[in-house]
Amino acid sequence: MIKVAVVSGKGGVGKTTIAVSLALALAKSGFKVGLVDADVTGSNVPDILGRVELGVSDRDTLIPAISRGVKYVSIGQIASDGKPVLWDPKDVRSAARQLLERTDWGDIDYLIFDFPPGFEAETIELLPLMDYVLIVTIPSMLSKSKVLRMVEACREYERPIIGVIMNMSYVECPSCGYRHIIFAEDHSFEEFGIPTIAELPLSHEIAVNKLVNEFPLDKFLEGINNPVILKKKRISISKLVELAFKVM
Repeated sequence: MIKVAVVSGKGGVGKTTIAVSLALALAKSGFKVGLVDADVTGSNVPDILGRVELGVSDRDTLIPAISRGVKYVSIGQIASDGKPVLWDPKDVRSAARQLLERTDWGDIDYLIFDFPPGFEAETIELLPLMDYVLIVTIPSMLSKSKVLRMVEACREYERPIIGVIMNMSYVECPSCGYRHIIFAEDHSFEEFGIPTIAELPLSHEIAVNKLVNEFPLDKFLEGINNPVILKKKRISISKLVELAFKVM
């Protein structure tokens, strides 16, 4: 079972849409796929795949719901609709872990995780357990600054990075096909050797369906075979002494 984290530096960049679209594209291609809504306090996966209640087996494990060939679990299928999940961070971490470990996944090829934005409790708990990371962002410097922190987190945990999906990159004119650039601060992460595997439009169709129907699955699978693993940075003795004095 290959575990793939779909992450972002900040919210509102379309991470859940990408995670669900990836899971559906894999299932359509014949893979056995599971999807974990790892955003415990802000789950959205049931809003796309359906708010079907989870079952419980005789072994006290969760039985995932199934939509279009994808097995999925979410706190959104357990908590009351519209009610906030006001849990202590340690309980959030525990819940995220249990969605992974206490679900009866059966025979699975890929398990996709829709992470919360940034560094919430769920990310701290689950990121070290991932086999690969897929980063979702938009071409805004405000988003890039947050994604850089996620890149450094992947470096710290030595997690292989598949690449970056640049969402909401442009709007395409339906009449002439001309691409209007939305953000002025276009950027990439090629300085780290991380490829941009897709640039997706700000699209009415995607917004309505909450899905990317033409997901670039070939680029994703190519990235699985050629991931980027950043070497951990070593902190010098002088730097450690400097940090120690700042704490004292």
